[in-house]
Amino acid sequence: MDISTESVSALRQSFEVKLNEKNEVFHPLDLAKINNSDAWLQRFLIHTEGNQEEALSMLWNVCEWRKSFGVNEMSESNGTVRIDYLEEGIMYPHGMDIDGKLMFIIRCKLHFKASKDSEECKKCAVYWFERMERLTNGDQITIFFDMMGSGLSNLDMEFTNYLINLLKMYYPAFLNYIIIYEMPWVLNAAFKIIKTWLPAKAVKKIKFLNKNSLSEFVSKESIMVNWGGEDNYKFNFEPETKKIEETKKKVHFAETMEVKNGSGDIRDIVYMPKELKLKINPSEVLTFIKDNSNGYNELMASLTFINDYKDPIAFKIKTTCLVKYKVRPSTGTLIPQESIKVTFVLNGMSIKQTDVMRDKFLVLVIPVIDTKDMAEMWKIQWETKEQHILKCKISNENETVNTWNSYDQNHNNDLEEKVNKLMNMVTTLEISNRVLSQHMRYVKYSLYILLLVCLFAVGFLWAVFYHK
Repeated sequence: MDISTESVSALRQSFEVKLNEKNEVFHPLDLAKINNSDAWLQRFLIHTEGNQEEALSMLWNVCEWRKSFGVNEMSESNGTVRIDYLEEGIMYPHGMDIDGKLMFIIRCKLHFKASKDSEECKKCAVYWFERMERLTNGDQITIFFDMMGSGLSNLDMEFTNYLINLLKMYYPAFLNYIIIYEMPWVLNAAFKIIKTWLPAKAVKKIKFLNKNSLSEFVSKESIMVNWGGEDNYKFNFEPETKKIEETKKKVHFAETMEVKNGSGDIRDIVYMPKELKLKINPSEVLTFIKDNSNGYNELMASLTFINDYKDPIAFKIKTTCLVKYKVRPSTGTLIPQESIKVTFVLNGMSIKQTDVMRDKFLVLVIPVIDTKDMAEMWKIQWETKEQHILKCKISNENETVNTWNSYDQNHNNDLEEKVNKLMNMVTTLEISNRVLSQHMRYVKYSLYILLLVCLFAVGFLWAVFYHK
């Protein structure tokens, strides 16, 4: 769903008006996101299908909940979340689904409701949701219920309902799929109830999978060994604070060399001052497409950079994978209201969609003070340095958004039909099992009675012959 910048601005303005009327105090980090991040506000509008009134109500409720729950203060380093729960590995993010979205894996067989503090479990879930938000820059996730070896003792309807409510009420447009892997038939009735808690559009995102069908919705590289794949990942909890310290010592974005053409879609802004300097068009999804105009049959795309600031600015583009991409120009300066077309090229025509979707571009922007020595300018630790994260996607030839949506809808309909047939078969098996159990009980009781009769007869005959 396309959300216009005007709709985002209207939502931001409505929130500011309500904030002034109510004289409410929310967390500064949440207010900063509302003030600076169009991407976050877009998610509320997508979640409510463009309804401004519903989006405003949801945004307000989210800010209230985040304040009361202490979401922004939540960390493994300050005791607000049980680190021993996190280290158990009952739930954690790992791997990518078929769309390149991060998976949140829940190992159901390790969870026993009676053995855990339910409130602490909820805090762990929120901790991971927040950490994944930061890790993906607000991109969608897939919740993966690994139900291998689980049974009725692992079923926790309250916690499952809590996860669903988090997605419905506090994390808009955050869900890509819900994957139910190897669900035991004894839990069929429970999941029928769970489906009623979800809105209709979310029910379509539920995928019941087994080893044979897992590759339809999980990337091959992310199928773990115990699921029949080759990923031998073993969970080991690493505090986020440690990861942040490590990232300061590493360079994740390599500076691009000579430039030609590539792509990405603007998912979020890592840090943005109130007064935006660089405007990037298009503001939504950029997709690599085949370009045969120069005879090289390359995958190409383009962006337009506009200096929307009162003074000159300089920009620099970096990428996570230097060998794959070329960009022209990778650096430059723009006077006020000047624009420039930036083109990207993806090297190699046989690269997979899932590989490209992991790549990112980083656009850095600084104000220009002295154009004579730009190298020194970039060495300054600017507090107002502007950063844009761009992600990548490949488009098939002649592919359109509508054809993708149509394919996805038909695919979902086919899977839903298969799931319904499977559920009907399981229901039939449940009935047959109950009938069989009744017959077994009848046979067992009959054998007991027969045994008692035999013992009585033996005792009676023994008594008769013994007295003779």
